[in-house]
Amino acid sequence: MTCQKATGVAKAMQERFRDRLNLKIHTINSPEATAYPLKGATNIFVGQEWVSLDVATSREKMEEYLTEILADAG
Repeated sequence: MTCQKATGVAKAMQERFRDRLNLKIHTINSPEATAYPLKGATNIFVGQEWVSLDVATSREKMEEYLTEILADAG
């Protein structure tokens, strides 16, 4: 359930931020995941930064987080 919720929030954020966000979804056994010491099945990263599930599963918190991150990026 957490994975589905986080995926839904991620897709909503891709729609919200459009060209400012490049969404990629990988499974835990994907080659991209091997570089990280992942402990759970659901892990969210923005760039190289891990995002807590509390933020990643909340549209409001994730939008606030991304707004701040993208503003800092210029």
